[in-house]
Amino acid sequence: VCSTSNEAAVRTLVETLMGPERYARFSFFCGDVVPRKKPQPDVYNLAAQEMGLDKSECVVIEDSGIGNQAAKSAGMACLVTKSTYTEEEDFSGADRIVSELGEPGGGGECVMLADLRALL
Repeated sequence: VCSTSNEAAVRTLVETLMGPERYARFSFFCGDVVPRKKPQPDVYNLAAQEMGLDKSECVVIEDSGIGNQAAKSAGMACLVTKSTYTEEEDFSGADRIVSELGEPGGGGECVMLADLRALL
Protein backbone atom coordinates (compact mmCIF):
# COMPACT_ATOMS: atom_id res chain seq x y z
CA VAL A 1 0.00 0.00 0.00
CA CYS A 2 1.45 3.36 -1.05
CA SER A 3 -0.25 6.38 0.46
CA THR A 4 0.39 10.03 1.20
CA SER A 5 -1.35 9.54 4.56
CA ASN A 6 0.61 8.63 7.66
CA GLU A 7 1.37 4.98 8.20
CA ALA A 8 -0.62 4.52 11.41
CA ALA A 9 -3.82 5.74 9.77
CA VAL A 10 -3.28 3.59 6.67
CA ARG A 11 -2.52 0.46 8.69
CA THR A 12 -5.66 0.92 10.79
CA LEU A 13 -7.82 1.36 7.71
CA VAL A 14 -6.38 -1.65 5.87
CA GLU A 15 -6.64 -3.94 8.88
CA THR A 16 -10.24 -2.86 9.54
CA LEU A 17 -11.31 -3.33 5.91
CA MET A 18 -9.28 -6.42 5.04
CA GLY A 19 -9.12 -8.33 8.33
CA PRO A 20 -6.00 -9.50 10.17
CA GLU A 21 -5.13 -12.43 7.88
CA ARG A 22 -5.07 -10.35 4.67
CA TYR A 23 -3.57 -7.36 6.49
CA ALA A 24 -0.54 -9.47 7.42
CA ARG A 25 0.31 -9.88 3.72
CA PHE A 26 0.53 -6.15 2.97
CA SER A 27 3.62 -3.95 2.87
CA PHE A 28 3.17 -0.27 3.65
CA PHE A 29 4.97 2.71 2.11
CA CYS A 30 3.51 5.94 3.34
CA GLY A 31 4.02 9.65 2.89
CA ASP A 32 5.76 10.08 6.20
CA VAL A 33 8.73 7.91 5.11
CA VAL A 34 9.65 9.69 1.87
CA PRO A 35 11.05 13.19 1.36
CA ARG A 36 8.43 14.22 -1.22
CA LYS A 37 4.79 13.19 -1.39
CA LYS A 38 2.67 12.53 -4.48
CA PRO A 39 2.64 13.78 -7.23
CA GLN A 40 6.36 13.07 -6.86
CA PRO A 41 7.17 9.37 -7.46
CA ASP A 42 9.16 8.84 -4.23
CA VAL A 43 6.70 6.48 -2.52
CA TYR A 44 6.41 4.25 -5.61
CA ASN A 45 10.17 4.23 -6.14
CA LEU A 46 10.66 3.20 -2.51
CA ALA A 47 8.08 0.41 -2.78
CA ALA A 48 9.67 -1.07 -5.91
CA GLN A 49 13.15 -0.86 -4.38
CA GLU A 50 12.17 -2.38 -1.03
CA MET A 51 10.17 -5.19 -2.65
CA GLY A 52 12.93 -5.92 -5.17
CA LEU A 53 10.70 -5.29 -8.18
CA ASP A 54 11.55 -3.85 -11.54
CA LYS A 55 9.22 -0.95 -12.25
CA SER A 56 8.12 -2.68 -15.46
CA GLU A 57 6.58 -5.38 -13.21
CA CYS A 58 4.45 -2.92 -11.24
CA VAL A 59 0.84 -1.90 -11.76
CA VAL A 60 -0.42 0.90 -9.54
CA ILE A 61 -4.12 1.20 -8.73
CA GLU A 62 -4.88 4.84 -8.00
CA ASP A 63 -7.92 6.99 -7.37
CA SER A 64 -6.47 10.48 -7.77
CA GLY A 65 -4.83 12.63 -10.40
CA ILE A 66 -1.74 13.24 -8.28
CA GLY A 67 -1.42 9.52 -7.61
CA ASN A 68 -1.61 8.81 -11.33
CA GLN A 69 1.08 11.45 -11.94
CA ALA A 70 3.29 9.83 -9.30
CA ALA A 71 2.86 6.34 -10.75
CA LYS A 72 3.60 7.48 -14.28
CA SER A 73 6.60 9.56 -13.12
CA ALA A 74 7.92 6.40 -11.46
CA GLY A 75 7.66 4.59 -14.80
CA MET A 76 4.90 2.25 -13.67
CA ALA A 77 1.64 1.21 -15.30
CA CYS A 78 -1.41 2.79 -13.68
CA LEU A 79 -5.07 1.83 -13.52
CA VAL A 80 -7.27 4.61 -12.18
CA THR A 81 -10.54 3.91 -10.42
CA LYS A 82 -12.48 7.13 -10.11
CA SER A 83 -14.18 8.15 -6.90
CA THR A 84 -16.86 10.74 -6.25
CA TYR A 85 -14.09 12.96 -4.88
CA THR A 86 -11.74 12.64 -7.86
CA GLU A 87 -13.93 11.97 -10.91
CA GLU A 88 -13.24 15.42 -12.39
CA GLU A 89 -9.45 15.24 -11.95
CA ASP A 90 -6.95 14.93 -14.80
CA PHE A 91 -5.96 11.31 -15.38
CA SER A 92 -3.84 11.96 -18.47
CA GLY A 93 -1.40 9.16 -19.17
CA ALA A 94 -3.29 6.53 -17.16
CA ASP A 95 -3.10 3.12 -18.79
CA ARG A 96 -6.75 2.43 -17.99
CA ILE A 97 -9.55 4.33 -16.26
CA VAL A 98 -12.56 2.58 -14.70
CA SER A 99 -15.49 3.79 -12.63
CA GLU A 100 -15.01 0.95 -10.13
CA LEU A 101 -13.01 -2.23 -9.64
CA GLY A 102 -16.20 -4.29 -9.33
CA GLU A 103 -16.98 -7.73 -8.01
CA PRO A 104 -17.13 -11.01 -9.95
CA GLY A 105 -20.77 -11.64 -10.84
CA GLY A 106 -21.71 -8.14 -9.73
CA GLY A 107 -23.21 -7.19 -13.06
CA GLY A 108 -20.93 -4.24 -13.78
CA GLU A 109 -17.35 -3.88 -14.88
CA CYS A 110 -14.96 -6.09 -12.91
CA VAL A 111 -11.18 -5.67 -13.05
CA MET A 112 -9.45 -9.03 -12.78
CA LEU A 113 -5.78 -9.93 -12.31
CA ALA A 114 -5.53 -10.69 -16.03
CA ASP A 115 -6.65 -7.11 -16.75
CA LEU A 116 -3.84 -5.77 -14.59
CA ARG A 117 -1.27 -8.06 -16.23
CA ALA A 118 -2.39 -6.78 -19.63
CA LEU A 119 -1.26 -3.27 -18.61
CA LEU A 120 2.36 -4.41 -18.27
